[in-house]
Amino acid sequence: MPLVRIDASSVHDDETLAAFGDVVHQALVDALGIPQDDFFQVITRHEPHELRYDPGYLGVSRDDGIVFVGITMRAGRLYEQKKALYARIAELAEERTSVEPRNVFVTITENQQVDWPFGEGVAQYLH
Repeated sequence: MPLVRIDASSVHDDETLAAFGDVVHQALVDALGIPQDDFFQVITRHEPHELRYDPGYLGVSRDDGIVFVGITMRAGRLYEQKKALYARIAELAEERTSVEPRNVFVTITENQQVDWPFGEGVAQYLH
């Protein structure tokens, strides 16, 4: 855990999206200290018209290069850790991909240990 869902425009190729997935994972390791092998992602590419957004909301200039990152993880991280995560994703995206920081949109959904059965019908974190 966490589970990362990345929804991006088809303006990004497979290589870019795989690299962006790696960026998000590295940022989770760096900012939150998750284990390196705790790697679960779903990456989906969409036609530009399938992603709807305000191109200037809150003064950020977005375009069809937008990438939505949804992170589901256990509750308990500090605000400072989350802010560090957002900054690290943007920093690494700029360094390692063609995804511009202005086009990185991140949301976090938190849940509890009981909400993570990793297979075989067992909530492994409870045992």
